[in-house]
Amino acid sequence: MTQQFPGMVRITLDQSRLLTVLLLAAHGFCAGGLLLWPGPSGLRQGLLILVLVALLRALRHEAWRQSPQAVTRVDLEGGGRLRLITRNGQRSLGVLLPGSFVAPYGVILRYRLASGGAVRYCVVARDATHPDCNRILRVLLRHPL
Repeated sequence: MTQQFPGMVRITLDQSRLLTVLLLAAHGFCAGGLLLWPGPSGLRQGLLILVLVALLRALRHEAWRQSPQAVTRVDLEGGGRLRLITRNGQRSLGVLLPGSFVAPYGVILRYRLASGGAVRYCVVARDATHPDCNRILRVLLRHPL
């Protein structure tokens, strides 16, 4: 559900069936390509294991939000400031970076933690948030205040 405070939008993220299906389809396509690849069978099996591990990690972290480090709430403030809360309760401050992807079916937030480090991403699928929240987030990213 979305809560709005002066200058802030709070977005609670839930599990996403849409993202689950997309991840299964993409990783299944990669696994199918590897099975049809005429390369060495040992290499093919190793790559299939890597695809399976990547699928399980993506499902657990992004689609099902069961990983302790999975973002479960995003507070978007004016000026592109973010507060991210993970499943284990850890709170982090960050800055929204240009290049976030906005579409009717979902949003990919591109951000960097205030403490520095690499650029990170948070996938917000359409069915992972309340419809009003999804709409407000898309509008704010397309037309920043």
